[in-house]
Amino acid sequence: MRAPSFWWNERSSLAARLLSPAGAVFGAVTARRMAREGVRASVPVICVGNLVAGGAGKTPTALAVASYLAEAGERPIFLTRGYGGRLPGPVLVDPGVHAAADVGDEPLLLARKARTVVARDRPEGAAFAAGLGASVIVMDDGLQNPSLHKDLVIAVIDGATGIGN
Repeated sequence: MRAPSFWWNERSSLAARLLSPAGAVFGAVTARRMAREGVRASVPVICVGNLVAGGAGKTPTALAVASYLAEAGERPIFLTRGYGGRLPGPVLVDPGVHAAADVGDEPLLLARKARTVVARDRPEGAAFAAGLGASVIVMDDGLQNPSLHKDLVIAVIDGATGIGN
């Protein structure tokens, strides 16, 4: 998913000025929602997310984080919602069994590096991952989902494009 082209317009347009009050209300509602304390998992949760719609590099960053953790002797398991997939989970992704239509395309990519759990309900998915032996959970996306407490948040920003207007 890419942000619409007007997002990168550096000039303040009439539409941007007219939508500014709605943006302020949306921001306030979002801030209130994000202030909620999520369910704490039994293992640490590292969330790799981004502030814009797609393309910031969060999945490669999540892969690198899991690689570093594995090299340090940890047992990372990825947790993702599985956008584009039909299975609500929690389910352990098996690239030999599951297709993108089942779990989404990114979980199949993640599962090549480490065990990957797809769950629309993040706290339920975290409990499932911990039950599978995770010593740490690496969430690919989920920055805007307050349902699960995050012990560490990494916000990825594309240095070439920034965060838009």
